[in-house]
Amino acid sequence: MCRLPPRNCAAALLAAVHFTSAAPAMAAVEEPIELADDPFQITDPIAAKPGAAEAAFVGAYERARQGSVRNTGAAETQLSMGVVPGLELRIGQVGAYGNLETRRKLGTVSDDLGSSDNGGQAAWGGSTRIGALYEFSDGRGGYPAIAGLMRIRTLYGRGKPAYETEAVALIGRTFPFGQQAIGTHLNIGWVARLEPQSGERPNRYLLNASVGQAISPATALVLTYAREQQERGDRDYSLIQAGLRHRLPGGRVVLGIAAGFGTTRDTPRYQLAVALQWQLSGGW
Repeated sequence: MCRLPPRNCAAALLAAVHFTSAAPAMAAVEEPIELADDPFQITDPIAAKPGAAEAAFVGAYERARQGSVRNTGAAETQLSMGVVPGLELRIGQVGAYGNLETRRKLGTVSDDLGSSDNGGQAAWGGSTRIGALYEFSDGRGGYPAIAGLMRIRTLYGRGKPAYETEAVALIGRTFPFGQQAIGTHLNIGWVARLEPQSGERPNRYLLNASVGQAISPATALVLTYAREQQERGDRDYSLIQAGLRHRLPGGRVVLGIAAGFGTTRDTPRYQLAVALQWQLSGGW
């Protein structure tokens, strides 16, 4: 029972209603957008929460520097799901048509197809991969976030399928500056070819680095550099990307756009990529 004058009672009641309705809205404030993810060639070290699931779709166009076949179209899908705290399972599929000599994610699948750079024809190629990400540190307490990513993948085209394993160390650090956080990420990995053919390199390294700048809780600018060793006689894959990631209204879908250019003759002259990430479940 209100013991205040009627006018004051009404004001107190309105204030209480406003406070209780504002509390859930404040609790539902979205987390800042990830500063390292598709369509950029960088992987964030933070594992999904148990029960959380996400589907990603990436499309890319590349233009080779030379050869009779210079245009390449590619599509990629990936499904990731958190299993237990710190552990995330991933399964993905990549497909491309055109000049596969510069398709880094297809490894050296084009070796059996004939070179597109020297009068070859456009070719189909693909890769199926499955793996897991394990988070060792979540980045709290001023320490960097650290995780490991292990995958096995099958590469196929018109030639004999090939099999590879990939181990990548994922390191990330975010420096909060209000809503304009800055994130730095580094991926260092090793790719091993199972039963390599004569002349094939059995092992290759990869190195990816990025800097992300959040300009709002829902939008971030990203700059990435990706490098991977290729077969003997080929220059390293070397690509610089720049673009943005934006979370659409509703908080379940993230749109990413990136443009990049290669710095070696065995890397695309330029690349355009777009990604759509859809959060299927927020976790248990």
